Amino acid sequence: MRRTLARPAALEGIGLHLGVPCRLTFQPALAKQGIVFRRTDRPGLPRIRAHVSEVSGSERRTQLGKGDCAVHTVEHVLAAVTGMGIDDVTIDMDGPEPPILDGSAAPFLAALSDAGLASVDGEPDFLDLSEPVRIIDGASVYEAYPAARLELDVTIEFPHPLIGKQSRRFTVTEESFASELSRARTFGFVHEVDALRAKGLIKGASLDNAVVLDDSDILSGDLRWADEFVRHKAMDCVGDLALAGARVRARIVAMKPSHRGTVTL
Repeated sequence: MRRTLARPAALEGIGLHLGVPCRLTFQPALAKQGIVFRRTDRPGLPRIRAHVSEVSGSERRTQLGKGDCAVHTVEHVLAAVTGMGIDDVTIDMDGPEPPILDGSAAPFLAALSDAGLASVDGEPDFLDLSEPVRIIDGASVYEAYPAARLELDVTIEFPHPLIGKQSRRFTVTEESFASELSRARTFGFVHEVDALRAKGLIKGASLDNAVVLDDSDILSGDLRWADEFVRHKAMDCVGDLALAGARVRARIVAMKPSHRGTVTL
């Protein structure tokens, strides 16, 4: 059976990049609707399907839709929805960007868990590979192979003493997403702040909603895992893969993944 929510669930806060307040409400949906965002602050309540065909930006975040009706930085929300195995949900937003909260998918997952799941008619849609696929997008390299479930083999590399090269492999289930991926927070570097703000990004970033690093140390407190960085990149992959419009069953090997790279895949 397909899954939706048993009841609504809401969260609110400011967005990471635009710095604008937003109340986000997960709403139960009819069977076969899929995952749909709805801008309740715009005339006509425009709806945007969570699908790769709607992607309009992928620098440092994933953006869907265009103009004043777009939704920005949707990857953590989508990761939580996908991580819980939800097929049909309407995501109401009264602003352009979901709240960043603690920088992870965990608060969204907790809200969805509190709302509970409900079955609706029909079978889930699956995306299965018939043959291997290889994608190169800048420094990002992806190889995807047929598999019975979603498996992620992720490697990142940053010239920072606390990150360096990190690799982890995850078999993504509801349980493993909750325990191994959902709490991994977004991260950034002090030396990038001025350039990103010049592009209109990270206006809502703080030491409370991201892991922030200077040249040698972490400024925002203890890590949740020593390899929280690669876990977060894997969580981002889960969210961006939701844009396939179906549950992905594949083994994906991702070297230096990015939002643009995963969307391209």
